[in-house]
Amino acid sequence: MNILSLFDGISCGRVATERSNIKVTNYYASEINEKAIAVSKYNYSGIQHIGNIFDFETWELPKIDLIIGGSPCQNLSSSNVYGDGKGLNGEKSKLFWEYLKVLNKYKPKYFLFENVGSMKNIDKDVITRELGVQPLKINSQLFSAQKRNRLYWTNMPCEIPTERKNIFMEDISETTVPDKYYLKQGTLDCIMSPAKKGWCSGKMEIDLEIGRPITASCWRIHRADTDNYISTKYCPDGRTNVRRLTPLECERMQTLPDNYTSILKDKDRYEAIGNGWTVDVIAHIFKGLK
Repeated sequence: MNILSLFDGISCGRVATERSNIKVTNYYASEINEKAIAVSKYNYSGIQHIGNIFDFETWELPKIDLIIGGSPCQNLSSSNVYGDGKGLNGEKSKLFWEYLKVLNKYKPKYFLFENVGSMKNIDKDVITRELGVQPLKINSQLFSAQKRNRLYWTNMPCEIPTERKNIFMEDISETTVPDKYYLKQGTLDCIMSPAKKGWCSGKMEIDLEIGRPITASCWRIHRADTDNYISTKYCPDGRTNVRRLTPLECERMQTLPDNYTSILKDKDRYEAIGNGWTVDVIAHIFKGLK
C-alpha cells in the first residue's frame, strides 16, 4: 500500500501497520515538528517526509491507497479550559480543512481521521457531513491501561470490541524508577488540592487501576484530577513516596514499543507521546483492510 499520513507526529500509524501486518510500499509523512520527525526517522528509516500540509499542492506522489491523520484538537477538546470556543475555526483545529483538501485531491480507497471524543456535537456533525461516514467512538481502555476517549471516522470495516484487554496500570509500571520522578512534599500538596478558583475536572486520586489520558502537557505535572501518579513503598530522601509516570510508562500507556522515543529528552518525550495515537486502537482499525 501507498500510505499518506497527515499530522504524522512520531508515526504511530506506521507502528500500527507493522503490528497489523499491513505491507507498506511507501509511507509518506507530513509533519513539521523536528523532534517528532527525528523519532520517526530513528525507528523507521524508510519513511518519506514531505513537509508542511499547507504545501500539499506541490507534492508529487503516486496513487495513494490510504490517508490517515488526526488534526490538532486544542480548539475542540473540552479539557482545554483556556480554549477559544472556535472549534473547527480555531487556530489549531481548523487544520481539519487541510486534511479534507488533501483527501479530495488524492481520493484514496480508504481513509482514517481521528480527533478528541469530547468535542461539541456541532463540530462532530460538520466532520461527519464532510467525510460522509459516522464516527466510531473508541476508548483506548479497551486496548491499554488508559482511558482515552476518541472519535474515528473511517470507511474501513471495523467493529468495536465488546470486551477490554486485561491491561492495568500495574502491568505497565516500572519496578525501579530514578528519584527525580518522585514528588517533593510541596508538589504533592499542590496536586492533591483544587486549582485556583476551585476549578476541578474530577476526583483527586492516585494509584488508579486504569489511568487518565496521556497528554502532550503532562510534563508540567498537573493536579491529580488530570494526571497519573503512583505511590510506592520506596521513598527517596527529601521526597515523598508518590511519583509521576516515566516516559517509558507513558509509551506503554499508548501501546508504543518500549523506548520508542528514547532519543529525546524527557520533556519532549512526554509531548511526543501525548500528541500520538494509541497504537493498538489504530492496528485494530487497520484489520479492516484485510
